Amino acid sequence: MMKFESFDPLQAKQVVSSDVATRSLKREISNILSSYVGWYDPFAELIQNSLDSVEERSQLEKGEYTPSIWVTINIQENYLIVTDNGVGLDETKFKSFLAPDFSFKSGKTRGHKGVGATYLAYGFNFMQICSKTEDFMAVGKMVDARKWLADENPSGNPQVKYDENGAIDPVFQDIDKGVSIYLKFDKYTHPKELGWIKADTADSWMKILSVKTGLGAFFNNQNINVVLSVINKNGKVETVNQKGIEYLWPQKIVRKAASFKQIELKRKELFDKGKDPYKLPSTLKDLDVFYEMWTTNELIDLLVISDEDELDVCNKFSPTVYFGYAYSLKVWNSFNESLNIRGNSKILYGGIQIAANNMPQGELIQIPLNRNIGRQNQVHMVIHFDNCSADLGRKGFQNEIVEFAKEISKRLIDGPLQKVKYCLKTNTGISPDLMREKEVEDWKEEMSVYEKEHPLQLISDHFFLPLRKISITSIPTREQDVIALFNQMVAGGVIRGVRIMSTNERLTYDGLYKIVIEEPAENHKYDEYINPLGVLKENVESISTLPFVSKPKILEYKFSLDGLIENIQDGSKNSNDIGLVIVWETGESYIGNYKITSLLDENNLSLRQYHGLTHIMTNLTTGQREMDLIVLSELIDFLNNPGETQQMQIEKYED
Repeated sequence: MMKFESFDPLQAKQVVSSDVATRSLKREISNILSSYVGWYDPFAELIQNSLDSVEERSQLEKGEYTPSIWVTINIQENYLIVTDNGVGLDETKFKSFLAPDFSFKSGKTRGHKGVGATYLAYGFNFMQICSKTEDFMAVGKMVDARKWLADENPSGNPQVKYDENGAIDPVFQDIDKGVSIYLKFDKYTHPKELGWIKADTADSWMKILSVKTGLGAFFNNQNINVVLSVINKNGKVETVNQKGIEYLWPQKIVRKAASFKQIELKRKELFDKGKDPYKLPSTLKDLDVFYEMWTTNELIDLLVISDEDELDVCNKFSPTVYFGYAYSLKVWNSFNESLNIRGNSKILYGGIQIAANNMPQGELIQIPLNRNIGRQNQVHMVIHFDNCSADLGRKGFQNEIVEFAKEISKRLIDGPLQKVKYCLKTNTGISPDLMREKEVEDWKEEMSVYEKEHPLQLISDHFFLPLRKISITSIPTREQDVIALFNQMVAGGVIRGVRIMSTNERLTYDGLYKIVIEEPAENHKYDEYINPLGVLKENVESISTLPFVSKPKILEYKFSLDGLIENIQDGSKNSNDIGLVIVWETGESYIGNYKITSLLDENNLSLRQYHGLTHIMTNLTTGQREMDLIVLSELIDFLNNPGETQQMQIEKYED
């Protein structure tokens, strides 16, 4: 190892050393750092540099060389190391590659703007850089560079200093050439804590990095060896060794999948034989996912692309399109849950992932469907473009590429993919827990215990006469319980504004209802004590003639509103059709797309249009009133304890 004099990487910019020049460089570096806002950016930058280096060496050397990278994620001590056996950095590159706009890469590599190394150097407060070539080896460190950037009056520029302790990664000692970079995370960095994401196994991290970094190569490279080690918060070490780098395609995470081309080929074969092309063999039916990848020419032929602007994008950027079409959002949810990551974090889900330089770049873009709304969340598109790069921090691409990706994705889903989705498994919505309840006697015993542990109590002098108590004895656990409880609420006079017309055996919806307001009007008027679910007196009296009977409307039952949100997203139900939803609980899936207004909050009483209505759901984007809700758990809490429930409603839906 060569001992060297400390040096300032910014001197590679060859600017006059002055306060003005330093402030200018700090602004430049701050702008670079502000572009790197993704949680996985440090992983992506280090891994892409290592992949470029081992691929460069593979081109230079033929024979026994095995391109390899080693990734160490230490959650306990909060650091990341990426080591490779690539070409290494010679002395000139070692002393200049951290400066802004210095790059030794060609346009064929994953990153070539000369800013990624600057982000790594000045975005953290401890970085070790180790390099080894045939005639040069050095171990250096930078300390407190992130603090220097934030300090308006620093005492001097941070320097790369000789690290007499040697390389932190022991792997570096065993390689003949290559680079090892160590990053330490702290309260000043982004991310701050590697444990924040919650994933703590090597298998989970390998899957995450195969979606978020260059390990997820669009065009696979089976020659690169990847060794990934994870040290969890208790110090336990797990290591996985993977031969090859490739994107984590959706068909790899499910039990049963088939390609679009397979399906179309079999359909044609059946048709040519005079057989029903819809009667496919079992291997091509009830799929979790169907998928395909098309080259530029295949895409042009498939969609009959003739628009000059679109053809220009095809000619300039040679897009290659992949899609994975899942039968349900449960595919993505189950996969994300299997990683044991932080709640509401998503790694693989529906949308468009743009790729360039053979790696995913930027966040997913929503597919803008006009028809089959919701289906876009079942489809994961990855579109790779040649001869282009994302902007700083890989946040986005030029507008023509983004718009092309959106338009092509939309036409694929509305066109060819729509014709094949019948091959997907039927989304029954049945809970796996209920499906496992096979023995009737076990079920009886289970529900007897449940009844004791979760009693449902609603006793009132005003309802369920003459007994004055509800006959359902336990809290609902499924949709059928919700239906039974709601109908008892209607029959017992708790809810007086809704009349059930019929259940539905033909269409996808559950039934029809009417809103009825009739004499005596007092039954519908709000009274804090004897009729707390009523309508304000002035609202009732504004109806000129009683009885008032509305036109038929569509009624839906769900245990949780989450189930209906998924139906809307997958396109099996349309929010514009539905008038009223009866649920036990609201769940959380509505958050972000919808707002729920509570009519159990006395401040919103004027919005209640008919007796028993508890909530209204509106679209956050359009402001449109989507549907009415009766949330039975909150209704019962309100009747049993109106004061506490009132405050809870404000905290849940307003604060």
